[in-house]
Amino acid sequence: MSETQNQVDASAPAYAAPPAPQPVHPPEPARLNAMQRLWGTLFSPGETFQDVNRKPTIIVPIVLGIVLAFVGGLFFNWKVKPDWDRLFRAQIQKRADRGGQSLTPEQVEQQVEFSKKLVPIFPIIGAVGTLIAYLIIAGIFALAMMLIQAKTTFKKILSVVSWSYTATALVQSLVFIAVVMVQDQETLNSIDPTQGVNIVPSNAGAFLPTGTSGALMALASSLDIFSIWYLIILAIGLAAIAGVRKITPKKTAGLVFGVWIVWVLVKVGWRAIAG
Repeated sequence: MSETQNQVDASAPAYAAPPAPQPVHPPEPARLNAMQRLWGTLFSPGETFQDVNRKPTIIVPIVLGIVLAFVGGLFFNWKVKPDWDRLFRAQIQKRADRGGQSLTPEQVEQQVEFSKKLVPIFPIIGAVGTLIAYLIIAGIFALAMMLIQAKTTFKKILSVVSWSYTATALVQSLVFIAVVMVQDQETLNSIDPTQGVNIVPSNAGAFLPTGTSGALMALASSLDIFSIWYLIILAIGLAAIAGVRKITPKKTAGLVFGVWIVWVLVKVGWRAIAG
């Protein structure tokens, strides 16, 4: 072998052996079943949402939320029985006055009859609206979590949103049913669902007199015990699935309540414009 070839061989790069493949650890299984998660969301959210972080679930809480909205709507139509005829007439006349329109009695009657036909499907509308609300809220907080550089997934955020909402809505519904069952029918018939249902004195709107402006009622009704409870649980859940230690419940609470304040301002502004 020539000296030149020996030099080439000596200068040839030495290739290291490929690294040994790292063992793949399977994801840690969930430790809580659906009922335990529902209960834990209310009374031990930190531990519960750590379990959600291990294995997020969305089907069970979303289905429970939809069923709860549907059954709640059926119960409302069955037990409360508001005077829809009077309520629809007042709404139609209010819209006409605001738009400077003059409706004949026949036109008013036609609109009232059409609106009354929608009453039986209100529970279905509520159920579909619940699903849409879950997706919208999860989408908003997915964007918000991305802005604070969280390392999580939309599925985890949707799981936190749906478990938090379904659990608190269940308690709220049970309280509402209990209060309604002890009310006289005359009081129930006088309820105006278009102005918010304030039978349960869980928010400041329940203590305002009849005739309060829509904007003030919207603001007062937003100061609700169940809503605040939901926001606190949601903040704990988002911190648990954030994937970054520096994102604490205190930081996600600022995020959650900031979004809520914007929503309240939009709602109050809309009611002020609508009258």
